[in-house]
Formats: sequence, structure tokens, C-alpha cells
Amino acid sequence: MKAVIIEDETTAVNSLKAILARNNVSPVSVIAELESIEESVTYFRNMPQPDIIFMDIHLADGLVFKLFEQVEIGSPVVFTTAYDEYALQAFQVSSIDYLLKPVTQASLERALNKLYLFSPEERSAHILHTNHAIRNRHTIKSLLIMLADKFYPLAVEDVLFFYTSNEKVAAYTHDGKQHPVDRTLDALNEQLDEHLFFRANRQFIISRKAIKDVGLWFGSRLSVNLTVTTPERIIISKIKSPLFKKWILRED
Repeated sequence: MKAVIIEDETTAVNSLKAILARNNVSPVSVIAELESIEESVTYFRNMPQPDIIFMDIHLADGLVFKLFEQVEIGSPVVFTTAYDEYALQAFQVSSIDYLLKPVTQASLERALNKLYLFSPEERSAHILHTNHAIRNRHTIKSLLIMLADKFYPLAVEDVLFFYTSNEKVAAYTHDGKQHPVDRTLDALNEQLDEHLFFRANRQFIISRKAIKDVGLWFGSRLSVNLTVTTPERIIISKIKSPLFKKWILRED
């Protein structure tokens, strides 16, 4: 069985390869290790499809789901993720296999057994269902804000940025108000329109229309200033800076 691993953490790649090498289900040969969506797009446009693909959901240049929007994936997929609760609830409905980090030999062998026992027809159906489910994820237009004694809708277009602190997420609007959001920043990042919002770092998702200016910061990083006051400085890492520059220049 030929496998491709899409993962940007060297430790995670090495661990997964070691477990694959000693699994008791089927011999697995890792034919490619890819670190980003961009690298993966290039690979799958030019190389034959493997027998199985292991994909980390969160990569440095975005969510791996974006890969499906740019190329046709013709292999069964097993996602790996460090985030269990939201990911499992949201994507188990697609009959996709998941490995929670740290990956164990038992969980990996269960996934391999499931895929190994697929008939050719079931394998094709699984691939089609995976592609369809991911490509048809809906971007959210509004959020339901829940308070102690009431709730109200909040249009996503009115949000200037989302901020998380102490495991609580809030949406900030132009009038200076904070709206408690009952979703993680990771969940929001998967559901917001990527043309309008950018995941700046672990604390912030920012709206394009809220950006005032961008300055250079230490270590080839960027400092983003918004049209409103933010709880802390918004710093974009050296790795994400080129992605942010491409995003801010997009006109579509």
C-alpha cells in the first residue's frame, strides 16, 4: 500500500511513519511527505494517486480542506488532528476516518483495517463522498449569539475580528461591542469566507475591511493594525506573512 503524508510537523511525520512501518494490517510504503497545501496541490497535479493519504487538518498555510478545492483527490483519506471534540462532531457524518494526535498503533490499524476491507465499489463511493462533503461545506453568514436571558443573530459581515482568550471566543464589531461566540477559533476558521477573513494567529481571525495598515515587525514578521482597538497586538508569523500578503492583494 502506497501512502502520502501531508503534515507540517516533523515529529508527527516521523511518529506516523514509525507506526506505519510496524503495523500488522498491511505493508505501507510512504512515497511522499508534503508540508503545505501549496506543495500538495503541485504534487497531486503531477503525480499518480496513492492508495491512501494521511492529512493533518491544520497546516501552516491553512486548512487542508482547501486542497480539495484546487485538485481532484482520488484516494481514500484519513485525517489526523489534535482537536477531537469539534472535528469529530463536524466530520464524522462524512464517514471519514480520523486519527487523533498523538496517533497510536491501535487507532491507525483500525483505520487501515476499515480501508483495507473496502470493496472497489465501496472505496470509490468513499472517495466521492469525501470530496462531495468537503467541497459542499457552507460558509456561515450569521452567528447566533447566546446570552443568559436572550439570544440574537449577528451578521458575519459586521464582525471586524474574532479574538480568543482563556478558551473563550468573542466577535468584535465596529461599535466596540463584544459578542460571545459559542465556537472555537478553529471551527470559525473552517466556516468563514476565506476571501473576507484571515487567521492571523492563534488568537485572532481578522476581517479584510478592518485592516488599517500593516507594519514590519521583528524577525520578518508583520504587525497588523485595525481600524479599532484590539486586546493585544496582532502579529503574523514569518511563515504566514507571504500567505497574508497574497490574501490582502486578492480581488476576487
